[in-house]
Amino acid sequence: MASSERPNVLVVMSDEQRWDSFGYAGNPAAHTPHLDALAEQSTVFENCYTPFPLCCPSRASLWTGRMPRHHHVLGNWRAIAPDLREAGLGRAFQRAGYHTTYCGKWHVPGTTPARMGFADQVAIPAVLDGRDRGRYIEPYREYATAQGYELVEGHIENLTAADVRTLRTAPHRGTAEIPVEHFLETWQTEQFLRTLDDAPDDRPWFAVCSFNAPHFPMIVPAPYDTIIDRGRVELPASFATGLGTRPREVAESGFARKYADLDEAGWVDVVGHYLGLGALVDAQVGAMVEHLRRTGQLDRTIIVYTSDHGDLLGAHRLMEKGHLLHYEEALRIPLIVRHPDVGAATSGSTSTSTGNLVSVVDLAATLTELAGVAWDEDDDGISFAGMLGERAAAPTREYVTAETVLYGMNADAQGEHTDPADWNATTDALNASVRTGTSRYIHRSRDVDELYDLTTDPHEQHNVATDPAYEHERLALRRLLAKEIEDVFPEVAAELAQS
Repeated sequence: MASSERPNVLVVMSDEQRWDSFGYAGNPAAHTPHLDALAEQSTVFENCYTPFPLCCPSRASLWTGRMPRHHHVLGNWRAIAPDLREAGLGRAFQRAGYHTTYCGKWHVPGTTPARMGFADQVAIPAVLDGRDRGRYIEPYREYATAQGYELVEGHIENLTAADVRTLRTAPHRGTAEIPVEHFLETWQTEQFLRTLDDAPDDRPWFAVCSFNAPHFPMIVPAPYDTIIDRGRVELPASFATGLGTRPREVAESGFARKYADLDEAGWVDVVGHYLGLGALVDAQVGAMVEHLRRTGQLDRTIIVYTSDHGDLLGAHRLMEKGHLLHYEEALRIPLIVRHPDVGAATSGSTSTSTGNLVSVVDLAATLTELAGVAWDEDDDGISFAGMLGERAAAPTREYVTAETVLYGMNADAQGEHTDPADWNATTDALNASVRTGTSRYIHRSRDVDELYDLTTDPHEQHNVATDPAYEHERLALRRLLAKEIEDVFPEVAAELAQS
C-alpha cells in the first residue's frame, strides 16, 4: 500500500464465538482453514475481552469505545444513551471521508446503523416488539420463501417447521432443512460483497459484516453439521467439576437447567454443531478475502475479525452467556488484525501474537489510529495499534473489567433507556469483575464473591475468595474494581474499597 493511500477497513464479526474455537488457537476439532490462513498474516490478540458477556452491550461498546456504564446499554434491550445515538466509530470514518457500509446483525438498541454513520445498510434485522431480532431479516425471509422453504411465521431464528421438530426430538441441535447455498450466512455474504462492489471508487471504505453464527440454536446446514470430527472434540477441563464450585445464583440458574438433560456424548455433539457453525463463518471469511484479492483490494485493506462475547460451551456444565457468567469462556473473544503494511501481513508466512490484555472498548481508538481518522470522543479505550506486528510495544493495560446489570431483576426489557445512575441495590443486581494477567475477581451484589488464581487454576475451578492466603490479592482487586466503577456506581465502589 502506498504511504499516501488511506487503507480500507473491513470488520468481520461472528456472534457468541469463543477465543479457542479455531485451529490457529490450538483447537484440535476446529475446521477454520481460512481464518487460520488469515491469522498467519496477522497479529493475533490472545487476550481480548468483552466488557459485558451479552450481544447488545458489547456491540455498543465496540462502536462507541465506552464501557457499558457509560453508553447505558446495560442489558440486551436497554437503549443507548441519547447523546450517543448519532456518534461512534462509523460516524468518525464517515466524517473522515470514508464510504461506510454495515451488513447484518446490528443489536445496538435505540439507534440504527444509519444514525451512527453507516451510509449503506444491507441485511439489517427487523425490530420486533422493541428488539433487534438478529437473524430475523425480512429480505432473507423473502429470499428463503422464494427458494421454496417455508419459515415459521414470526419465528425469530428463521426455522422451518422441520427445524422446530428437530430441536424438540434431538435436544438442542440438528441439521437445518435449508441447504448451505441458501442459508442465512451464505446469503448475507453475497449481499455484502455486492454492496461492497457498489461502493464509490474515489475514496476508501469502512465496512462491517456481522454474522449471527455460531450463536444458538444449533441448527446447522449440511455439510457443516457433520464436518467436525466428534472424536477430536475436547470438553472443557471444568466440565468434570461441574456446578459444585459455582455460586448459588449460577448453579440454580437457567443456564444450568437448560442443558441438564445432556450426557457427555450429547455435550460433545452440541460442541460439534457449534464448531460446525464456526466453520460456516470461516467459509464466508474465505469468500471475502478471495474477493478482495481478486479485485485488487487486499493489499490496501485492514482486516479485523472478532466477536461480541464467548460461550461457556460446557465449562462448569453451563452453556451460553449473560449477566451471571463472568468466566473466561464467556468474556474472552477472538481478535485478529491484518494490516497490509505491518509485520506478518507483509511476510505472508508467520503469525505475530501478543498476550497483552486488550478490551473491546479499545478497538475504536485502535482502528482510527491505524487509518489516520480523527477520534475525539470521550471514550474508555486505549489504542493498541503499537502492538501490531513484531514491534515490542509495552502493554497498554494491566487489567480489563466487565460489568453486568439486571434492573428489577429483569433481563427482558423492550428498548427502554435507563440511566445507570438510577441503579438501586434493593431492586437491581450488579455483577462486576476484573481480570489481570494472573487473577480474576468477581463481585456479585446478590451472591458470594469469587477469586481465581489463573496461574494455578486457569479453568477457574477453585474459588479462593475466602482463603486467607489470598486476602491481600482479593483486597487489591476489589480496590481496582472500585476505582473503575465509582463514577457511576459509587455505593458499590465504596463497599468494594472497604478493607
